[in-house]
Amino acid sequence: MATLGTATQALAALSITPSDTVEHASASSPAEWKEALQTAPSAPKEFELLKVLVFKPKTAKGATPVPVVVITRDTTETSSSLLAKHLNLKDLRLASDDLLSQFFSLDKDSRKFFPIDYAFRLH
Repeated sequence: MATLGTATQALAALSITPSDTVEHASASSPAEWKEALQTAPSAPKEFELLKVLVFKPKTAKGATPVPVVVITRDTTETSSSLLAKHLNLKDLRLASDDLLSQFFSLDKDSRKFFPIDYAFRLH
């Protein structure tokens, strides 16, 4: 699992500096996470949750698929067919656990690869 330090370093490499951090109880769903942040006294009054989606495009047998990673607002509906059309890919589907393990060494419930367990202030 990523520590706050490694997540902060990953964000700094992208020229993103968190204005603050919030400690909260563990959450097992986006709804629980939002509730934990809303009740944390040091959390900003307004914040936005993000989600990370990993898709696998259809590839020829024996070819290595190149995953498509989408980071978006939690409330955004993401159409895989529209995304595939925009990227000129065929049959884009959510990645299986095998693909996540192969490329990222994680499963669908992992939070160790992407620094996603953070809330960002709305501007």
